[in-house]
Amino acid sequence: MMVPEDKLYLAALQMIRGIGYKRLTYLLTKIPDVKKIWQSTAVELKKYDIHESCISILQKGRNPEFLSRLPALLEKFNTTLITIYDETYPPLLKETATPPYILYCQGKLPPAHHLFISIVGSRKSSPYGNRVAHQLGKELAQQDVIIVSGGARGIDTKAHQGALQGNGKTIVVIASGIDITYPPENTTLFANIIKNDGCILSEYPFGTPPSAANFPARNRIIAGLSSGVIIVEAAAKSGALITTDFALEEGRDIFVVPGSIYSLTCQGSNALLRNGAIALTKTEDVIIEYKKIITPTIPNSQPVATTTLTPEETQILAILSYEVPLSYEDILLKSGLSLTKLPQILLQLQLKQCIKIWNGSQYIRI
Repeated sequence: MMVPEDKLYLAALQMIRGIGYKRLTYLLTKIPDVKKIWQSTAVELKKYDIHESCISILQKGRNPEFLSRLPALLEKFNTTLITIYDETYPPLLKETATPPYILYCQGKLPPAHHLFISIVGSRKSSPYGNRVAHQLGKELAQQDVIIVSGGARGIDTKAHQGALQGNGKTIVVIASGIDITYPPENTTLFANIIKNDGCILSEYPFGTPPSAANFPARNRIIAGLSSGVIIVEAAAKSGALITTDFALEEGRDIFVVPGSIYSLTCQGSNALLRNGAIALTKTEDVIIEYKKIITPTIPNSQPVATTTLTPEETQILAILSYEVPLSYEDILLKSGLSLTKLPQILLQLQLKQCIKIWNGSQYIRI
């Protein structure tokens, strides 16, 4: 894979610990040639009136092996480098306070004329939150909206899955190198996102583990890519609230799905509503806000055939909730079905993807 030399040197500079957006910008104002920044000795750098601390960071952090191995890794993981100077670089992200100079992109970055909306929330999400995130992802994707999230367990995963079910494109912004899938159980999901013309984005070089310190920085990219951020569920101290803070700093719209006043996972999101966030109770709340940007589209796929249910299956679905799981014993009591009949019906409903088992022993609608 032929990669322009300036991209390689820019990526090599960005990977140096201690060289963030501000320092790299400072260096480029002193020496606009990235190759020269990389190759210059300490004596040469001093001639450009560069701070001693910055020179020390460069001297200690340069890694010739990283530079030599990068083209092969890009090819191995089918990844492209998008620089802040490229036409394909997301324009909203470019306007933020600290945009990454380099993005590692696996898949296809959707063009900027689309509306980008982030959906984020709790990793320990409730059945209610999961359903809402999935529905929002699906219905917005059907309107040609690009869904952005972090690929984490819980709300993020459900939003990505919903977007795929809506035959739309979705972007995963990760807090590790492109070669590391986190959480590992989302390997198939990430592959499907790429297969459906979405992408995985990261500012981190190959081999970077998903350390806790990387997630707040990742969240600024999620917020920066999007015109608006939807919070489905967020606890009082939540990574989703960090994303919200970045979004507010950049003047993005904040939508919040109201949650239960009894749920710890909704304390942070409900607090946002008290402080003036836009209450989101249906997908149309987002559509109306951006009606000048969104052009409704008809999904490309053929209509999905309606699942045929037996009277007993319909009866069980009427008993079950989307929000509160029910135990087998409760379903048996409410349905009046026999001990031999009920297990068969529950199994058939699972096979028809109408219900699922929750916490090993309860059932909930999906």
